[in-house]
Amino acid sequence: MDYMINPIKMGGLIKEVQDDRIKVHLHGRLGVITIPKRLVITSEPLEPGHEMEFYFSYIQVVENPYDYDSSDMVTDHEIEPCLLGGRIVEVNDTAVKVNIMNDLGCIAVPRRWIFTPVVLKNGQETEFYFSCMKVVGKRDIPVESI
Repeated sequence: MDYMINPIKMGGLIKEVQDDRIKVHLHGRLGVITIPKRLVITSEPLEPGHEMEFYFSYIQVVENPYDYDSSDMVTDHEIEPCLLGGRIVEVNDTAVKVNIMNDLGCIAVPRRWIFTPVVLKNGQETEFYFSCMKVVGKRDIPVESI
């Protein structure tokens, strides 16, 4: 398949904060990403309603995955896209769920975010661009509305 996945800057709101993880609902109802708190650039305690900014790309199914390097997924510099690998863990009629390598989180997005010439199924290897997340503001809205 001849398509180059490109990272774009995206945004979302923290919906839940649990132990060492946060759940971010992407703007435009484009999906949900759960990541460890250690991947967030912030100087304040994380809470629902925080506006997040990060890089993300479409997800591509790959037959021969690279030896991906997640060492740039740190919060000591500005957010930068990093090519990562993952594995599909759930496929249904409308969405796909991918676990990010090295326990960096989980991505649940509509099927249209996945590029592949083959039928989607659990266990397939994927690659995509992703970055740490940065708190860029806070929305004063009820959690139920996120």
